[in-house]
Amino acid sequence: MLDSAAKRFDIAAKAEGDAPRSREEFREMLQALLADHFHLILHRETKEMPVYALIVAKDGPKFHQSEPEAKGILRMNGDGKITASGGTITQLANWFSNANGVDRPVIDQTGLTGHYDFTLEWSNSLRGEPLDSNAPSIFTAMSEQLGLKLVPQKAPVEIFVIDGAELPTEN
Repeated sequence: MLDSAAKRFDIAAKAEGDAPRSREEFREMLQALLADHFHLILHRETKEMPVYALIVAKDGPKFHQSEPEAKGILRMNGDGKITASGGTITQLANWFSNANGVDRPVIDQTGLTGHYDFTLEWSNSLRGEPLDSNAPSIFTAMSEQLGLKLVPQKAPVEIFVIDGAELPTEN
């Protein structure tokens, strides 16, 4: 069993072949690697937790549908800017659910299922000092720039529970 002291490990891995992997395939490969090297045993549970519901604001969306040839790409620079070309609102919610600017998971409740072009810029202050003190918070930016709103609420969220892990052995 791991002790409570924080330990860090660098893992370098490469998937076989050159085919691009889906998010789910990547997740499965990572879990297999962690199970193999760390004897990680976990299970999934659903738990009621604080979330942000992403909804359409009163005045409606402030972005437009993509051209059919748009590639479905969200580009994030890590400094509080996302540019989408053919991106989905679900992709946007998922990106924020990975703790990139908000402190809880984000659930897409907009009902918007198309592909859209948009740019979102905010002060990414939850990661420390904001890079641009004049930039709006994510909550203000989401409303003013996209016509969307992050609303705090509780909802069922799937979580991983670690049942066991061991320190890895040398390769």
